[in-house]
Amino acid sequence: MSQNIEIINIAVRLIIKAAVLAAGFSGRARKRSLERLAGMDIDEKDKEILFLRDMISQLQIQVSILQKAVLKRNNSKRYTIREKLFILCYMETFQIPRRRVKEHLGIARSTLYRWLKNIEERVQAVIPANKTPAELAALVWRIAKSNAGWGRFRVANQLKLLGIFLSASTVRNILNRPQPRKTPRKALKSKKTEDETESRSIPAWYPNHVWSIDTTIVYKWGLLEVHVCVIIDHFSRKIMAAVPLEGPNAGWVINAMDEAIERYGSPKHIISDQGSVFISEAFAECLKNNNRIKHRLGAIGKKGSIAVTERANLTLKSEWLNHVPIIRGIDHLHELCSEFVFWYNAWRPHMALDGNRPDDVFFGNLSIGALN
Repeated sequence: MSQNIEIINIAVRLIIKAAVLAAGFSGRARKRSLERLAGMDIDEKDKEILFLRDMISQLQIQVSILQKAVLKRNNSKRYTIREKLFILCYMETFQIPRRRVKEHLGIARSTLYRWLKNIEERVQAVIPANKTPAELAALVWRIAKSNAGWGRFRVANQLKLLGIFLSASTVRNILNRPQPRKTPRKALKSKKTEDETESRSIPAWYPNHVWSIDTTIVYKWGLLEVHVCVIIDHFSRKIMAAVPLEGPNAGWVINAMDEAIERYGSPKHIISDQGSVFISEAFAECLKNNNRIKHRLGAIGKKGSIAVTERANLTLKSEWLNHVPIIRGIDHLHELCSEFVFWYNAWRPHMALDGNRPDDVFFGNLSIGALN
């Protein structure tokens, strides 16, 4: 019953979102039509009549909304979903700026943003209905590992005997993905528990869930310091970026961060130490502009914190740059870092991944034999 109610709520939010998007499209089309009309060679009186009709229509809707707002204020009742949709569609159709919503409609900006946030976040937070439950995927893996000679059809038939109807193609898709590294019960940890304290380590349950970022120092020509920004994905141990910086300021770090996000997508959390670059307002603005990435501050050497990135820094220096007699300037260092990222992600087996490579885990290309 609760699942049916949740599905209905999701459907309602999707309908609202689709209606708002349609209203925005019609509003932009209306604006373009009026601009073309203003440029047409027709009688000025006809132009004025058409523009006045459009203005009257807008004012009539605005008056009706204001009347409802006054009535709500007197009766202290909340807006219904229909009234919220009507207001949002009005704003999108007539291209009313959100900063002027109180001036036009008497509604607080915080109220409007709360409506929009509920439409966006709640739809994204719900698990899709067609996604295989994590418990069922874990059961498929358990059967496959216990019976190494079984194919997808035998696994599907075994599930059928247990009263679970799963197609052979779905079994194949589950086994072609990386095996869940933790039990589903732990994987379904609530957001509240996960964010209880910033000092607590954040487990990574999927690619782009948790990144960490740090800078390390290498020497060009054996004398001059160069800062290198390293970003790593905790789930797959894939290095998302290893970029020499022209200077140790927030601007160059943000450029490296933006390039990694543009290439692989934005993470949900990012962990850093408490260096001046990472606690600056510019870095905080960068995270806010990229899907509001949550920033966590960790201590150097702490398990589950930036120790993952520190280990990657050590690998960069000891297993790669130490084999180069001398770093000949910034361009040479860029080339070395690019080669290191390719080698580390695509060729180097990782102990934390049971000997698998970061790219295999990140892109989900592990074979069944590799996991067994």
